[in-house]
Amino acid sequence: MRSAALAFTVFVFAQLSVSGQTRPAPVVTTVADGVILFETAPYGDVGLDGNAVAIIGRDAVLVFDSNGTPAASAAVLAGIRARTDRPVRYVVNSHWHWDHWYGTETYMAAFPNVHVIAHEKTRALMMGPALEFNRPGLERDLPGYLDALSKRVEVARAAPSPPADLPALEARLTADRAFLDQKRSVHHVFPDVTFTDRMTIDLGDRSVDVRNSGRGVTPGDAYLYLPAERILITGDLLINPVTFALGCYPSEWVRVLERLDALDAAVIVPGHGAPLRDKTLLRNTLAVLRRLIDEGRQAKARGLDADAAKDEIFPKLRDLMIAITGDDAARNAAFKVQLVDWFLHRVFDEADGSLTDAIAPIPRA
Repeated sequence: MRSAALAFTVFVFAQLSVSGQTRPAPVVTTVADGVILFETAPYGDVGLDGNAVAIIGRDAVLVFDSNGTPAASAAVLAGIRARTDRPVRYVVNSHWHWDHWYGTETYMAAFPNVHVIAHEKTRALMMGPALEFNRPGLERDLPGYLDALSKRVEVARAAPSPPADLPALEARLTADRAFLDQKRSVHHVFPDVTFTDRMTIDLGDRSVDVRNSGRGVTPGDAYLYLPAERILITGDLLINPVTFALGCYPSEWVRVLERLDALDAAVIVPGHGAPLRDKTLLRNTLAVLRRLIDEGRQAKARGLDADAAKDEIFPKLRDLMIAITGDDAARNAAFKVQLVDWFLHRVFDEADGSLTDAIAPIPRA
C-alpha cells in the first residue's frame, strides 16, 4: 500500500485525556465574524483529521465536518460552546472520508434534534462501502503496524544505551494507540437529510448555501458558500497545501474546481490546512490537474502505463510543485504520491471509461 498513514486518515483535537494521552487543543482561527475554523493535530503518524468549521447564526449553529473521532469533535464542540450558547442544529458532512464524519455522535448526544446533512451519494457510501473500505485498516493494517512499533520500542528500551529517539517513539506509540482506540469506539451517525445539487440553510441572520457541482474527489462532495461574507468552504476539493487525489474523478473534478474559481470568494477554507486569502493555491492545483490530464492521456496513447507516465511527467511539474509546496521535502514527496501518482492512475481509469461511484482501491506500489 502506498500510504498506510492515509488509509488511517483522521486527526483529533483537544486538551483532554484520550486513552491516557493528553491531546493538544484545536488551533482556532476566526475566519470572519461568527465563522470559526478548528484545526487539529495528528495522532502520531497514523491519524489525520479534517478541518471543522462552525458557522454561528442568530438562531443556530451549523458545523461543517465533524472530525474523525469523538474526542476530536468533543474538543471542537467545547470550543463552540465557549463562543456561543446557541444550539448546533445542523451538521454537514462534506464527503465519506472518515476524518470528516466519524465524530458526529458528539453533536447527536448534545443536540438530539440536530440534522445531519450530506449529498445523497455520500450517505449511500457512508452506510456500507466506506465502512468496508476502512475495515482492513482497523482490523489488520493498523494493529499490525502498532505491533511492529511496540516491538521497536521494547528493543530500544532494552538496549544498554537507549537511543536518543526513544521518547519520541514512545510518544508516537501512545498517540497511535489512542487513535485506534478512538476509531474502534465510534458510534456511526448517518445523515438524516440529503440533497442533490443545492440547498440553503437559514441560521436566522445569515444564509449558507450547501452545494454539489458534480463528482470531484468523491461522488458526492459537498461544499459551502456564504454569499454575503464571500467565504468558500471546500472540504477536500482543495487542501492546503497538497490536495489528495485518491479515488478522484479527473475531468469532472477540474470542472468542479473551475466552478469554485468562478465564485466571488474572498476567503477559501480548505478541507485541511489554514484558510486562504486568495485563489493562488486553487489555480495552481487546477494547473497541475489540467497538465496531468493532457499529458497522461498522451502517454497512455503511446502505450505507457500510469507509473511510467508519472516518471515521465513528474519532472515537468517542478515549477508548479514548488509554487504549491515551497520546495519542502516532505511536501514534495506528498505532491508526487498523493497528487501526481494517484491522479494519473485515475486519468488512466477515466480514459478506459471505468469510473463508477464505487470506492476505488489505493494504487499499489
